[in-house]
Amino acid sequence: MDMQSQHYVTGDPAFAVDRQGLVVLWNEAAEQAFGHARPDALGKKCWELMCGHDINGNLYCFENCPLIEMAFLHEPVHAFQSSFDTSDHLQKRFSVSCLTVFEQAGEEMLLHICHAEQPTVHADLRQAPAAIKTDALSQRELEILVLLSKGVRTRDIAKTLDISIRTVRTHIQHLMYKLRVHNRRAAILEGRRLNLF
Repeated sequence: MDMQSQHYVTGDPAFAVDRQGLVVLWNEAAEQAFGHARPDALGKKCWELMCGHDINGNLYCFENCPLIEMAFLHEPVHAFQSSFDTSDHLQKRFSVSCLTVFEQAGEEMLLHICHAEQPTVHADLRQAPAAIKTDALSQRELEILVLLSKGVRTRDIAKTLDISIRTVRTHIQHLMYKLRVHNRRAAILEGRRLNLF
């Protein structure tokens, strides 16, 4: 698919990646927001270019991106908050909405539309780390965390939620990153501490 011959119009910074995480679309607003010219961004690995971090400072962009995996398994990718690196090595915060575009088999892309956050929001969030963690979990991640706390196995979570086992594991990995923990038991304990369930 020739992404550059198609037109995607938005006033917000927007970029898209293919299944391999390579940037295939980079709009003018993205050039201005992130400081990378389109020719420099196209074809780069998104996690190396963006170096995104979640609201807790955990690495969001990495080679085995759960968002890409979810998108191309036809799972919805929910909006999230992230800080992205700019070309001058500063970090800017955004609320990010994703749209998976399917045209032909093997020619899909995950489109990210970034909405700049106001600086006053950051100051408030930094003063309430528990609220940050609570807000950072998607509804699906919270559902899975609750099921984990009840001792439900991965296979049974997949059946209950009608999603693949692989997708369940991706959600678990994602929620552990967000809660700053390294295993499922710690995620459950942290969820209880934050009164998530």
